[in-house]
Formats: sequence, structure tokens, C-alpha cells
Amino acid sequence: MSALSANLSARAGALDPTTRGVLAMLTGMGFQVVNDAIVKLAAARLPASEIMALRGVLAILVAFLVILALGDRKRLKTLAHPLVALRSILEACACLSYMTALAHLGLAEFTSIVQATPLIITALAVMLGWQRVGWRRWVAVGAGFVGVLLIARPSAHGVNAYAALALLSASFMAVRDLVTRKIPGHAPSMVVTLGSTIAVTAVGMAAGAASPGDWVVPGLMDLGFIAIAAALVVACNMTIVLAFRLGDMTVVGPFRYSVILGSLALGWAIWGDVPDALALVGSALIVGSGLYALKRERRPIAAKAAPLG
Repeated sequence: MSALSANLSARAGALDPTTRGVLAMLTGMGFQVVNDAIVKLAAARLPASEIMALRGVLAILVAFLVILALGDRKRLKTLAHPLVALRSILEACACLSYMTALAHLGLAEFTSIVQATPLIITALAVMLGWQRVGWRRWVAVGAGFVGVLLIARPSAHGVNAYAALALLSASFMAVRDLVTRKIPGHAPSMVVTLGSTIAVTAVGMAAGAASPGDWVVPGLMDLGFIAIAAALVVACNMTIVLAFRLGDMTVVGPFRYSVILGSLALGWAIWGDVPDALALVGSALIVGSGLYALKRERRPIAAKAAPLG
């Protein structure tokens, strides 16, 4: 080992777990925004279903190799667990709506709408009786959805269909995350990821079979984009799981919003997108509401007698 490698390893070891978790989250969000940008570039030529199918085949291979490397081959049977299967279906629905919306919206605009997911989780958890919240939390949720409306811009002619599709994707992801919390611990995270990837690939292939005329022969650049996106999807999942396992969720979680800054930068650099004032205000409302919700999560769950504010 070189002196430089030894020095870097020593510094990494000196970091506390939560700091390492934050660094892992920032890395994961970097992977995510680059993946979204690459998918958006590929979507200029290829339909969403084709990207899902081709990227999925490569991602399945990568995920399976990681599972073998981790020694979890015997636990592949947990793919058949009902909650793992349900999560996989929800992931496929989220991915189809996600990619379709991403192809037609600005990167920053799309990313901001999808960040409403934590607010939807809060609303669903209350509806299911899993959590009680007070008026302050409801105001925060309401403010977040006002932010979504500022970005979506409903008019007399209706709501931007693709903005609505992005919100639908966020809803699917919220239900998926609630289901994920109930998956038993003996199902490895990478196996759960593999199940979701298989489902996404299957839906992409089914959508392609339903509209075979939409698919086109990908060029070398398209295939390169898809291969990179497949690796980024797996890397993103792994680093986010690592982030939440290393550090306190309420500390690590807010750093997911760094993806909005990344999408603003890439959207401007690649497509020249500059969000207007209303879109920026809407993004700030969504982020602020999500941060408040995460802050309130720090209060003890055992105190169920009093609703969380």
C-alpha cells in the first residue's frame, strides 16, 4: 500500500459513522443526478420502456454479481417474500412513470417534484394509523404541496401532464418506502434491489411488446449511456443503503436534497435550463417542508400520547 493510500485510509477511519453516512449520501445523490441526466440524454432517442429494459438487463447482471461477491446467494430465496415482491411491483410502476416524466421535464423541475416523496410518506403514515402528527407538521406538508403546484403550474387547461406523472412517481416511491420498512431483516438489501430491478426490466419489456413500433435500434452512444446508467443505479442504491446504516437517519436524510443542487447545475450545463422564480420558490418550499418533517422525526416514537407537531 502506498503512503498516499495509507494516509487516506487513516483519515477515513478517523471519521465518525454519521459523517461517513453523510458522505455516502452525498455520493449516492451524485450518482442519482448523473444517472438522471444520462437517462434524459438517452430518452431523446429511445422510449422509456426500451431504456428500462436495456438498463435493467445490465443492472440485473451487476446486482447478481454483487450478491455473489457478498456471499448472499443462499438468501436469493427471499425474492419470493410477499413484501419483497410487492416492493418490486411498486418500484416498476414508479420507474415507468419516473422515466416518462423525466424525458419531458427540465431536470431540476422534475427532481424537485420527486422530492415530495417524504411528505407523501408522512401523509400516508397518518392515514394508515402508523403515526400521529400535529398541526405544524400538516402545515409543513401543505407547504410542500404548494411548492409542487408552483412548479407544476395548473391552469384553466389543466395540470402539466408530465408534472402530474412525476408526482405519481413520487407517490409510488412513498408507498414503496413504507413497504420497505416492513420487509424482514433476513432479506439482504442487495437481494431486495435485485427483485426491484427484475420487476422494472419486466415492465419495460412488457411495455415494449405492447408498442413494438416505438423501439428503435440503439446506437453505440445509446448503449454506452445505458451501460453507465445501469452501473450508476446499482451504485446509488448501495451507497444510500450504506448511508442509512452508518449514520443517524435524521442527520443523514436531509442531505438527499443535495440532488436538487446537482440537477440545477447539470440542467444548466447540458440543456441551458434556468428555472424561473416561481420554480425556485416551489423547490425551496419542498426542501424546507421535507427538512422540517425529518426534524420532527427525531422526537421519540414512544411518545404516542401527544401528536407530533
